[in-house]
Amino acid sequence: MVKTSVYLDEAQKARLDEAAAVSGLSQASLIRQGIDQVIQDHLHIRPKMKARVNAPDLVGRTDELLADLGSEAT
Repeated sequence: MVKTSVYLDEAQKARLDEAAAVSGLSQASLIRQGIDQVIQDHLHIRPKMKARVNAPDLVGRTDELLADLGSEAT
């Protein structure tokens, strides 16, 4: 990680203190999450997908495939 400094006004600092206390997260963690959100919003970055399917025939069979998913566990 790279160290940086940010100036907050008193109201922002008070809200950050409260958010950290309520969430149980560190102020630094909350600031990093906020920066990630701003970057995502401004650069239109989509969150990483856990899986990607490139099979058009699966699109119409979603309900069928999900229904079968539980039947194989015996």
